[in-house]
Amino acid sequence: MPPPTTTDQLLTNLRRSGLVAADRLEAAVARMADDGPGAVLDHLQHECLLTAFQADRLRAGKYKGFVLGDYVILDQLGGGSTGQVYLAEHNVMHRLAALKVLSVSASADTVSRERFFREARATAVLDHPNVIRAHDLRKDGPVYYLIMEYVGGISLQHLVHRRGPLPWPTAAAYVRQAALGLQHTHDHGLVHRDVKPANLLLTHDGTVKLLDLGLVRMTAVEDSLLTEQFDQSILGTADYLAPEQAVASSRVDIRADLYSLGATFYYLLAGRTMFPEGRMAQKLMWQQLREPTPIRDLRPELPTGLAKVVHQLLAKDAAARFQTPTDVLAALAPWTRDPVPPPDANLMPPPPVRRGVAQGIPTLSRISFSDFLLDDPEAGATETGSRTPRPGIERDTPPAMAGLDKTGEVTVLRSVAVPTRSTLHVDGRPTWKLLVIASAVAATFATMTAVGVLTLLK
Repeated sequence: MPPPTTTDQLLTNLRRSGLVAADRLEAAVARMADDGPGAVLDHLQHECLLTAFQADRLRAGKYKGFVLGDYVILDQLGGGSTGQVYLAEHNVMHRLAALKVLSVSASADTVSRERFFREARATAVLDHPNVIRAHDLRKDGPVYYLIMEYVGGISLQHLVHRRGPLPWPTAAAYVRQAALGLQHTHDHGLVHRDVKPANLLLTHDGTVKLLDLGLVRMTAVEDSLLTEQFDQSILGTADYLAPEQAVASSRVDIRADLYSLGATFYYLLAGRTMFPEGRMAQKLMWQQLREPTPIRDLRPELPTGLAKVVHQLLAKDAAARFQTPTDVLAALAPWTRDPVPPPDANLMPPPPVRRGVAQGIPTLSRISFSDFLLDDPEAGATETGSRTPRPGIERDTPPAMAGLDKTGEVTVLRSVAVPTRSTLHVDGRPTWKLLVIASAVAATFATMTAVGVLTLLK
């Protein structure tokens, strides 16, 4: 539908959307001059009758897709090729939640759907202050969505991008909390497989929460849950991927998560990844073949013992690493005894607008969320456009702004950092490490010559 050019057209769309109760809408309109649809929307936002997201969609002529089950959609927090994450408010209880919505196309895809179900099953057993909780899995027409805990905050990736390398006591304290969350997942037989700064949320009170179990492996029942196609995929994020994870993602254990935690620790201290230059395939090779610049070369004031913890987390051989998160906690203990202050409030995003308290319960439109997903070409797309869903390897891109924005390959949410899976799918079961990496290079860069491959190995 085209954007409204008159106030009457806008009000017609507003009534169709059901976002604002009729009596409140008429009362608000009566108090303002007819200065056009833009001014009306600005006024309704000012009175907390609409959120910015809702006003923007109405300004574009869209009035569908604001209701999903018992929830009113307040904002789009982020998303990727297989779906979106929305901030929503329960229509009766006025409780905020993050809704992770699987797109229609992904819902119809066996692998994507099973991964989504598996994430729901995995999060259902977790209850820990350092892990984001999931409350329910529901279906609206052809659309599946996961109702998750909403917690205001900023991802550690975003935090470092804004303020630079963290003081080492702060970095150690955040890694300690992440290790506590990982120990909880480990106790329940889970391997996260995508630990990285973008998947660690820092709340306003300084709590770190582990996010996004979309790639989680249920170690005891893996074979019964996944298709052969999914088992043979390389999964993870190249900058934080353990060497053995590039060889066989379906067979890694908690030690792969600890390598990723070490790469995250390095990022928090250095303000950059271990291998900041190069393309994704090069990074995969370097995770196998190169040692990063020693962290004390970048942070000379770092205690020698703490630098050794980083080094052991990043051992290429899993047997040489810490074997469990509890081991990491013990190693960090001498440097994490003192509490660290909460994050600077200026670095944190503002709280979201809560429309329910301000305006009561609206008469909700009967146009379902699935109608919006089916007829809106923007649904399931990021700012850089829609992508074909493909499980595989991600590469992080730092956010361009603080707190509220989305970026090309990793979407940083207001309170939930959800990776955008712009990915590489590598099939087949290689027999040795360099064959795996060479296969990844071939799949990623089909036009790369033999000379180019040799160059990567230099």
